[in-house]
Amino acid sequence: MKFNSFNLNKDLVQALNKLGYITPTKVQELIIPKALKKENLIVQSQTGSGKTHSYLIPIFNSLENNELVQCIIVAPTRELARQIYSFSMEINHEYENFKVKLFVSGEDSNKDLSSFKNGANLIIATPGKILNLISSSEIDFSKLKTIVLDEADMLIDNTFINEIDKFLSHFVDYQIMVFSATIDKKSENFLNKYIKNENFIFLDKENKTNINVKHVFINTKHFDKKKCLLSLISQINPFLLLVFLNSKKETKEYYQFLQENGVNCGILSGDLDSRERRSMIKRVNKYEFKVVVCSDMASRGIDIVGVSDVINISIPNNIEYYFHRAGRCGRNNYQGTSYVFYDNENIQLPLKLIEQNLQVEFKKITNDFNLVPDSPFKRENKKFVSKKDDELDKKIKINVNKVRSNKVKPGYKKKLKLIADRTKKQYFKQKGRKNAK
Repeated sequence: MKFNSFNLNKDLVQALNKLGYITPTKVQELIIPKALKKENLIVQSQTGSGKTHSYLIPIFNSLENNELVQCIIVAPTRELARQIYSFSMEINHEYENFKVKLFVSGEDSNKDLSSFKNGANLIIATPGKILNLISSSEIDFSKLKTIVLDEADMLIDNTFINEIDKFLSHFVDYQIMVFSATIDKKSENFLNKYIKNENFIFLDKENKTNINVKHVFINTKHFDKKKCLLSLISQINPFLLLVFLNSKKETKEYYQFLQENGVNCGILSGDLDSRERRSMIKRVNKYEFKVVVCSDMASRGIDIVGVSDVINISIPNNIEYYFHRAGRCGRNNYQGTSYVFYDNENIQLPLKLIEQNLQVEFKKITNDFNLVPDSPFKRENKKFVSKKDDELDKKIKINVNKVRSNKVKPGYKKKLKLIADRTKKQYFKQKGRKNAK
């Protein structure tokens, strides 16, 4: 199938072809026909699957070149909003030259209003900015036809949920399209206020991560993780590596450490102001760095081309964020690897990933900081047993009591130990950890 197979304007198809968009992705094949019919959609699909163009193409097909706002796209971060705007302008320059406007946090509100002198057909904005525009009586939204929420789970978290609620409740009779790599129950319940249940559509709901991404869990044991990172960078020799940490403070610490040790690296963190972040993203996309140290800001929707590897120094408490991080590599049919550092102190979060049937390869760091294969089943591995795993304790007690006797014979303790070990192994296999071999 090609884009000319859809019911699209011929000039739009020609514009897409000029830009190199000939064959739609799987997501685009499924979404574009429904979007063209003005269906309300909630789309969950893997990161890097082509979601942005699956809504931009139908939007441009329906726009009219006048001074009226016909579509609003809301994104949770300035970086993602700018990326959507960049994709939009790429199409716009080859097509009808519609009035596309970008409004992001940190910009002057008076300048925002002045930019409406010639009208706007498509608005791309962050949540706070779109509410400011709506509150202005100078802007006519009476012809609004379509609303898009991109990275919906971020938009509907505790930070933005009130703003999104006010925004959506301001309009009536519009098409709404919601896109995210993950959509949890909380998001579904919220969106149910605005979209009827029968219009919910989920794609790849069970496959949270790209099949092109390999997941490698590395046991760093008692070693310093900064030194482990330095050694791993040397061993894997990445084309472009993203290193993820959970806090801005840690991000800065690791960035400074790598610089001090001769690694040419960039940084993407909430500590950077708007100008610095724009500059850094441009430099990253020009491949000025081999390594970029990131907070989770960089894991959400930003398309950094050519990421070969991801390293998670720490896993976010929200497991869904791991899949966003891993999804930065393995895009556009390239292969990628997502590495996870773990030790005895933080084993529970990696276990949660394994319980979701993630295919995992295990490795460990040796005393000379080399990376070698490892397996949780080659030996009794107590670190894989939660101290609070009551279910496993109960199973061990049941099986041991079956052979327990008042008469202690030679080899009796060894027999009990073998039973306990066998129970642990069967338990982990039932939990899906057999995939970790």
